[in-house]
Amino acid sequence: MDSKKTNARLCHIMKWDNFDGYGFDLHAEKSKPGQFIGKVDAKSPAESAGLRQGDRIIEVNGENISNKTHKQVVELIKAVQGETKLLVIDPDEDSPVNNIIPDIAKNATDKSSKESNENGTLNLNMTAAELRAKLAARKKFDPKKETMDFKKKFDIIQKL
Repeated sequence: MDSKKTNARLCHIMKWDNFDGYGFDLHAEKSKPGQFIGKVDAKSPAESAGLRQGDRIIEVNGENISNKTHKQVVELIKAVQGETKLLVIDPDEDSPVNNIIPDIAKNATDKSSKESNENGTLNLNMTAAELRAKLAARKKFDPKKETMDFKKKFDIIQKL
């Protein structure tokens, strides 16, 4: 493994009787994949658990959220009554997905599932190579980038 380690943090957030909710906002960013922590309320359960604005969420309650929608992530956060566990990466350490996820995946695959859950580290069900292949396959086809000769354009118009 490289000398540079990714420091993911497990934030175990418990609801308080005298505070409404967990005290953080969840949002997505168009330019980046994943879900991110927005505003963290002062003196909230989220702040006390170590959650910080800009953190990218990797797992919710032990489940990888890389392919989840915003709505699905919210449902996972609400799945356990009164508490949630978020595995997050600090924005200063968050680099492109192809650099970070393989390091985390390697850490997780070096340990058994039981150890991963007890220690609060990431538990992925695929290798780094499989994850890279999956991400590469998700690239979408852009028809504007395809060059088309006159005959092909003519045939398309004739079919209309």
